[in-house]
Amino acid sequence: MRELATTLLFLTLSAGCAFETHSVGLGNGGLDADGLAPSVGDAGVGTGGFDTTTPDTTTPDTTTPDTTTPDTTTPDTTTPDTTTSDTTTPDKLDPSISTDVVVVEPRCTPGTERSSCPGTSCDPVTLTCTTLMLASRSTCETCFTDSNCAGVDHRCVWMTYQGEPIPDKRMGFCLQIAEPVTVDGGYACLPPFTVPLVNRESPSGGKNQSYCGIHEKLTTCFALRAFHNGEACPTGRDDECPTGGLCRAIASTGRKTEYTCTYACTDVSECSSPGAKVNCAGFCGG
Repeated sequence: MRELATTLLFLTLSAGCAFETHSVGLGNGGLDADGLAPSVGDAGVGTGGFDTTTPDTTTPDTTTPDTTTPDTTTPDTTTPDTTTSDTTTPDKLDPSISTDVVVVEPRCTPGTERSSCPGTSCDPVTLTCTTLMLASRSTCETCFTDSNCAGVDHRCVWMTYQGEPIPDKRMGFCLQIAEPVTVDGGYACLPPFTVPLVNRESPSGGKNQSYCGIHEKLTTCFALRAFHNGEACPTGRDDECPTGGLCRAIASTGRKTEYTCTYACTDVSECSSPGAKVNCAGFCGG
C-alpha cells in the first residue's frame, strides 16, 4: 500500500510538473494539440503564480477617427443685403419712354398772325402771340416784329448798347429804313436819328438793310426818348434815368435850370428834332 501511495504521489507530482511546463495559449478548459492551455477562466498558472488581472470587458471602439481639418474661418458678421435686386432687362427701353422727336405745333406764324393773334403780333422767334398791338410802335420804341411798327418804311431791328443786346435777344426797336443819297454812303436821315446802322438784321427775317439810328456806343433809344419827353431826375443821379441816360442840370423854357435826363452826343443833329434845334456840349441840351 505504501508503495502504491508513493507511486500515486509521484505520478501526481509528475502530472503537475507537466501541466506547468506545457501550458500555453488561451485557456479553454481542455487540451489543444500541444497539451493544456491555462487561461484566466480556468485559473491557469502563469510565471510565478496565479494570474489575478481583471479581464477587460470594454467593447472595442470601431469608430473611424475624424481627420477633418478644423474650420478656422472668421465668422461672417456682415449685415445681410436686403436691397431689392435690379431685375431690369439690359438694353431694353421703358415702353413709356418715347425716342421719337416731339414736334410742338406753334401757336402762330408770321403768315397766320392776323388769324392766330387777333390785333396783336406773333413773335417770329418763339412763334407765340405777344401783347404788342399791330402798327402801334413809333420810331425807337420796342417791338417783336415788323408788324408792330406804325411807319410803313420802318422795320423792327435788333440793337446793342456798348456791345450787348438791348433790351434782350428777342426784342428790337422800330427804325426807319435808310435810303442812300450819295455814292460815298450818305443816307437821308432826319434828326435825331442821323447815325446810319448798316447791314442790320430784323427778327422778322428778310434781307439785311441800313437804318437811321443812334450812337449805340454812347446811348440807347430809352435814353433818347426820355430826353425828348422831358423826363426829370430830381436828385441829379444818373441811375434815375433809363439805361444809357445821364442826369444833368439843363435850362428849360423860362431859363429855369432843372435836373433832366439826357444822353451823350457828338453833334447837334443827334440831339435836335425836325422842328427844334438842341445844343450838344458832350450831352444833349448842354
